[in-house]
Amino acid sequence: MQASIERSLDRPWHQLALPKDLEARYLIETAPTSGRFVQSWLAIFILFNILSLKTDLDAFGPERVHIPLIATLGVFVPVALGSILALRGRPSHLRLTLAALATALVDMLVVLNSARLAPPEHTNTYLILAALVPLVVGMIAPLPFRHSLWFCGSAFLIYATGVIGLGFAGLGANGVPLLVASLTLVPIKLAYSREWEAKRSFLLGLREREQAAELARANARLATLSETDPLTGVPNRRLFDRGLAEAWADAGKRGDWLCVALFDIDHFKLLNDTAGHAEGDRCIRQIATALTASVSASGGLVARYGGEEFAALLPCTALDAGSGIAEAARRAVADLAVPHPGLRPSAILTVSVGVAAIQPGPVETGPAALLKRADDALYAAKGLGRNRVEPQPAQGQGGRGPIAA
Repeated sequence: MQASIERSLDRPWHQLALPKDLEARYLIETAPTSGRFVQSWLAIFILFNILSLKTDLDAFGPERVHIPLIATLGVFVPVALGSILALRGRPSHLRLTLAALATALVDMLVVLNSARLAPPEHTNTYLILAALVPLVVGMIAPLPFRHSLWFCGSAFLIYATGVIGLGFAGLGANGVPLLVASLTLVPIKLAYSREWEAKRSFLLGLREREQAAELARANARLATLSETDPLTGVPNRRLFDRGLAEAWADAGKRGDWLCVALFDIDHFKLLNDTAGHAEGDRCIRQIATALTASVSASGGLVARYGGEEFAALLPCTALDAGSGIAEAARRAVADLAVPHPGLRPSAILTVSVGVAAIQPGPVETGPAALLKRADDALYAAKGLGRNRVEPQPAQGQGGRGPIAA
């Protein structure tokens, strides 16, 4: 996308169109949201034509003023009002162009008809006014360049045909009317310049948004990398500690339970010494997957807490429920039946689990107290034979000792 934007910004001046994907996006983003701007100018145009009836009175006189009066009030005003009504809601560029084209061309024909019927001394005034009508409308209406070509081309063709057919220009007349007719082509250049600048602004804005989005994606990737364990792909201790602090604050506000489970792979050092670190890493990945699948099903979060330790955060969970979730996770690891070559031939890889739960309150010192209880429970699980789940011990019991991993 960035390369396409840069190429479009450097395109030659005569290449107005953008590549298909960018052109489609430009049309969507610049689609009219309302027709009020053109509606307001058409209303002013109606008012101008009504006020110009005084000029018709001066030119035609009281006896014949009914001719332009009928054409203005009976033809032009209804067409202009119909165009205003057609622009209600969110009109497309095409509807805007058709409304402007119908109003301008009908008005131009009315004025050319007045030039045909007016006294000769007023003919040139009407011819100039007939050319000014599409000139003014084409410069005011925000027409796309392609639509401006239709608009100005139609106006020029009708004007030139009219002045030649009525004998105001040609071999036997002067060329001023045809020169005036060229005024109807002026809005083409304006429409081209306006669309060129609009597309340039669109491209610059799009480039800025794309750069900002890419920066956001890069920051998100960095954040993910900084909070993800590279070996297992599960959250690391940094993310777990942050989640625990947030869950602690939430539980304190609601007066709810907060549970933590600590998992430790049994005899993992012996596995590494026997099978090698590559096999140890493979086993850690398998266990991370099993724990995540089991704990996530209960709405918890699993993180790699350190070497062969994992931690599970279980918000809104009391001790009994947390112990049940931990037991399901322990069984999921055992069901993997990963052989442990450092033990007896039939031995498999297992985990010991310590579980603790707290209702945060003013007497608790913080999340560290909850982790300490879970750590004591894990110590107890290892001391009681491993491959088991132990809830937090009673206050005053527990504590880490010289138990092998």
